[in-house]
Amino acid sequence: TAYKAGTYTPGYELTLNLTDADQTGLEELSRRILADYGQAARRTFVGKTFAEVYAEFYQEKFASGKTFSKSTKDFYRAAYKHCQSLYDLSFSALRTPDLQQIVDGCGLRHAGQEMVLNLLKQMYKYAIKNEIVDRDYSQHVSIKTPDDDEHGVPFTDTDLATLWQHRDDPTVEMLLIMCYSGFRITAYKTMEVSLEERYFRGGVKTTSGKNRIVPIHSAIYDLVRARLDRDGCLLKSTTTFRREMKSTLAALGIVDHTPHDCRHTFSYLCEKFGVKENDRKRMLGHAFRDITNKTYGHRDLESLRVEIEKIRPPEV
Repeated sequence: TAYKAGTYTPGYELTLNLTDADQTGLEELSRRILADYGQAARRTFVGKTFAEVYAEFYQEKFASGKTFSKSTKDFYRAAYKHCQSLYDLSFSALRTPDLQQIVDGCGLRHAGQEMVLNLLKQMYKYAIKNEIVDRDYSQHVSIKTPDDDEHGVPFTDTDLATLWQHRDDPTVEMLLIMCYSGFRITAYKTMEVSLEERYFRGGVKTTSGKNRIVPIHSAIYDLVRARLDRDGCLLKSTTTFRREMKSTLAALGIVDHTPHDCRHTFSYLCEKFGVKENDRKRMLGHAFRDITNKTYGHRDLESLRVEIEKIRPPEV
């Protein structure tokens, strides 16, 4: 009842230590339940419910004439299932703590919480456009668990030597660029590349990761230039690249990897060649937990270049 009323906080149930002989405690419990019940009732029957707004939002999004994949539709339906405690509540009565409780209590890892939060943000965008609400309470909701998508397997030193031996292959060329710069694959589609000043600027997903600068390692500079001269960009299609990557690695006798493994390879190379830990985090776009680095830990391009150049490619 308290959760549905929006008054529940973690640990609430631990305050209800009652016994049959504890008449005062029972009276207090009754008072709290009735108060929450009344609050829940008010929040339930004012205006359109969360479920009704979702149904309208879903209908508009997927009946707009645009083509969406089944996985995209499944994404929204899965996120909605984790909002079950909001279904019968008035959408206009929801506040940031209500939404925060959904994200905190969904039981999902970081990526799953992002899925739920993305749904909430899109529903508020729809609700504001259709004058259901006039304020977006999802904008202050945060994901408190650390980003845990950093799992993967880096390329081995033997794998890297093989890749360098076949660097004239366009797919291998891109793999090496990724292994020696450390961005997520989608970032390469839109990032700024300065050949004159020799840096990448881009990044996706997190605040720390977006719009960060990573020097172009001297070993991949010619690969980057050649790719830009030939294709006009670093990456046109992630789907096509994933397919070509799979077949290319198989042809080279390298076990199957994901594009994200290139990011892990860059992290591994930084550790192997003694790149300063804080600079490794900066170039990977990892958030700092300590206030000193988070607030004051700025590094210029040339300082980062000194660190990244510690990485030495294999002799081929």
